[in-house]
Amino acid sequence: MKSSTSTTARTSLALKAYYDIYMSLVVVVFVVAAAVLGTTSSARAERQSNAYATMMYMGTPRDYEFYVATRVMLRSLASLHADADLVVIASLDVPLRWIHALEQEDGAKVVRVENLNNPYKNQDNFDWRFMLSMNKIYAWSLVEYDRVVMLDSDNLFLQNTDELFHCGQFCAVFINPCIFHTGLFVLQPSMKVFKDMVEELGKGRENPDGADQGFIGSYFPDLIDQPMFHPNATIKQLNGTYRLPLGYQMDASYYCQY
Repeated sequence: MKSSTSTTARTSLALKAYYDIYMSLVVVVFVVAAAVLGTTSSARAERQSNAYATMMYMGTPRDYEFYVATRVMLRSLASLHADADLVVIASLDVPLRWIHALEQEDGAKVVRVENLNNPYKNQDNFDWRFMLSMNKIYAWSLVEYDRVVMLDSDNLFLQNTDELFHCGQFCAVFINPCIFHTGLFVLQPSMKVFKDMVEELGKGRENPDGADQGFIGSYFPDLIDQPMFHPNATIKQLNGTYRLPLGYQMDASYYCQY
């Protein structure tokens, strides 16, 4: 019994040490990103006609990591001179010190919102990490903008993608032949669409995964049959819905082996 207790203690210490090292690396990544990209001044005085937006809510084991990731993503957009506002849709319980940092240091415009209820939490396949992911629907309420590129906070931009603002009313990437991804998509804000989505959410619209991706996928079921988006500098904005090329939503699962 003594040996078992000793082993458990050593395991706990090892796990704590691993966690401390991991969190130190997270902080280092942010510090390095800030040094490379430079400090962004306070939010731009002039409102842009388009926006890159992301969301932030509390209640997951990785809240702080997502906060850091959001700031790094915003800095990556700023470093590429994105011609758009940077918007964070933040739930009311996000700490004020985080809000102030996003606004004053990262140049973001923060929109505070109440969490939307997730009616799918009793589904057998429900993942509690996505309990509040329905807040993504608030992107359609940003009606002061012509187009919004909605983003998950784990995106990192390597080149300017402002051409996305030329896309139609809804545009997204298919990460496999049947399912489009909601980690990055283009939308035309509309209070009519927003209210309809909230109403459909209240009705418990069909949602295969209980998260934002399943809900938005069911709301735009015909996207798979739509044409591919090709940037055209002569057209200010397209009408309709379009599929986006895969290159807009690459992740670590894609790689080449030589």
